[in-house]
Amino acid sequence: MRRFFLCALMTSLGLSNSGAQTLKAGYAKADITPSIPVDMAGYDLRNAPAEGTHGTDRLYARVLIFDDGRTRVAFAVSDVIGVREPDVWRERIGKIAGMPAENVLVGDVHNHAAPSPTIKYESEWDRQFEKSLLAAAAEAARNLQPVRIAAGSGLSRVGMNRRQVRPKDTLSTLTFDENARSQSFGKSKTDKPEPIREFAGVMRLGANPSGPIDDSVQVVRIDAGNGKPLAVMIHYACHGTSLGGRNSKISGEWMGRMQEYVEKQFPGVGSIYLQGAAGDINPRVVGGLDGYEDDVNTTWALGDEIGREVARVYRGLAPDPAAGGTIRLAHETILLPRAYRELFDDFRNTAVSVPTTAVRIGDLMWITFPGEMFHAIGQAVKAAAPTPYAHFMGYTNGYIGYFPEQKAYTDGGYEVATTHLDPASERIYLRAIGELMQRLR
Repeated sequence: MRRFFLCALMTSLGLSNSGAQTLKAGYAKADITPSIPVDMAGYDLRNAPAEGTHGTDRLYARVLIFDDGRTRVAFAVSDVIGVREPDVWRERIGKIAGMPAENVLVGDVHNHAAPSPTIKYESEWDRQFEKSLLAAAAEAARNLQPVRIAAGSGLSRVGMNRRQVRPKDTLSTLTFDENARSQSFGKSKTDKPEPIREFAGVMRLGANPSGPIDDSVQVVRIDAGNGKPLAVMIHYACHGTSLGGRNSKISGEWMGRMQEYVEKQFPGVGSIYLQGAAGDINPRVVGGLDGYEDDVNTTWALGDEIGREVARVYRGLAPDPAAGGTIRLAHETILLPRAYRELFDDFRNTAVSVPTTAVRIGDLMWITFPGEMFHAIGQAVKAAAPTPYAHFMGYTNGYIGYFPEQKAYTDGGYEVATTHLDPASERIYLRAIGELMQRLR
């Protein structure tokens, strides 16, 4: 039976500290929907640019800035997949918004129905993205005003564990992890398909209804000092893959639809979705897998479903009228051991660098990771945080690929086959991130 809970009781979130500066926040978003054909990223199956946009879907660059009078921090998240060259964007946003580059958190929602921007200007859309993102950062800085904050949690089963064990031996000419390769569509399409043998017990991408996920929907409500709605931060761990590799149109995916739903429910609110540890979590419906076809109506239904849960939690939150608080940050480049197979290419390059930032505002904390972490590791990070409200941000300030939990290496599968990290990385990382977070006790 589905569980519901609401963790919305506030004890000022530690924001009423004696002598603390007034906490301010500013929010802005800018439309980045491509107006010309552009390549979408996220699936190797495609071999042509996007053919327009689904319905009225839009993509946005969203920026939320906090300022305590001494320190500023910016959350800059775009409705795309993979913001390349993140350090360049951090520098540019920092200059525009008046803060050090290291205080800028640049991420994406991991939307597989969207392009991947680059400063190399591979298309005119890249210039559109640059202009819009920087404009949003400048506007957010101009919009700074005193705020009240509240935090709480709900639950959603929009996500589903995606590590599926094949139940029996099969022989098929159709698919092999269809969002990557298919003999019936895309780059590998052929008029003479060959039978593909699958073996019982092999791990593949697919729906695993009995597998674990992080079902927590975390909500941070931000009201202006006068009590009017200002912004909402939404945290949930789930890939943006309800539309698969055969999808040929731009979409905000379920995440964009969710944010649209929430903003319509609360006029004046600007949303910003921060993707979690979604390395092993897909939506429960994925186009191209398990016999499902791409259907944007299903995507929109998933977005509305989780949007209703966000709205429910949001309504139950009561932001503290005492606006004050201190922003504290800690930065560390955590070194993790590289996968052994990669040492054959370069035996001197034994470590993977993991740029990491922890942000604390009162009783709230955010921890970044530059890639696709398995949900169980993300849950362990949140549980170890020295604050009542801990939020994990994957796909932020870089990309190092998948971070499977150690026990997953025994089962194999796509994420394990492609990771750059050694199985010992989980233990080493949790120790290092624990030490980093303790600096903000």
